[in-house]
Amino acid sequence: MKIIVMGSGGVGGYYGGRLARAGHAVTFIARGAHLAALRRKGLQVFSHFGDFHLPRVQVTDVPAEAGPAELVIVATKAYDLEAAAAALRPVVAAETAVLPLLNGVDIAERLGAVLGATINSAHVLGGVCGISSALAEPGVIRQVSPFEYIALGERDGRVTPRAQAVAAALKQAGINAKLSDDIRRDIWAKFIFLTANAGLCALTRQVTGAVRADPDTRALLQACITEVVAVARAQGVDLGEDAPEQALSQIDRAPESLKPSLLLDLERRNRLELDALTGTVLRMAGETGVAAPVNRFIYAALTLHAQGH
Repeated sequence: MKIIVMGSGGVGGYYGGRLARAGHAVTFIARGAHLAALRRKGLQVFSHFGDFHLPRVQVTDVPAEAGPAELVIVATKAYDLEAAAAALRPVVAAETAVLPLLNGVDIAERLGAVLGATINSAHVLGGVCGISSALAEPGVIRQVSPFEYIALGERDGRVTPRAQAVAAALKQAGINAKLSDDIRRDIWAKFIFLTANAGLCALTRQVTGAVRADPDTRALLQACITEVVAVARAQGVDLGEDAPEQALSQIDRAPESLKPSLLLDLERRNRLELDALTGTVLRMAGETGVAAPVNRFIYAALTLHAQGH
């Protein structure tokens, strides 16, 4: 399969690397020092699931040079999404599937708006991934979690040949991929876990284990989860009655030393995906009349850091 990976950092670099290693024709879109390192020495991946090195990879900073693709994986930061989507227009052909693997619950709709697609477009799938992976240095990806997964599906719930083909390619590369018949629910399930855990870890500058172990911060976690679940239900998402318990259980099962990307970016003085996470909760809460005081406090406490250095 001819694949373009837009955003070749922790997520895109890891999954693109596994696909390239499995024999797919992968072109990475990168920039700056990472682009130069990939051209010079290829891609090195250190992973819980096995290290590997690709000494030569196809990489460019101009998506149009890669030509039309069968699959485009979008793994940029959420704040770069519109610019990335505009740059991808030349490579999205009639049969191209676009799989977003970004943090947020409205990513497919934002992509579709720039690509000129409708809610049930011929291009944009719904997608979500769970992984702890980061760009350790230019050309080097470090994946540390004992878990990883991708869930994908058509946004109207259909099971289509193109979604099946994408899932099969991911599985053939050794990726834990699931074809979903309700991808919106899957995206929200991760969003609840991520928004609460990332928000509290960034707020306290602590890893997941410390936040969940302390009675006071655990109570804030629970309150944050309850607010996000209420927003999801107000949006018409069927999460089941035990959604808050499931989200907290997922946090309890996470590695004690887990650092969400929001905390990593805060420590590195990078720009934060605050608006894609807590900011989206607050926007949707305002639209539906849901109270979200804990999320409002998290947003207020982090917003001065949101633009990074």
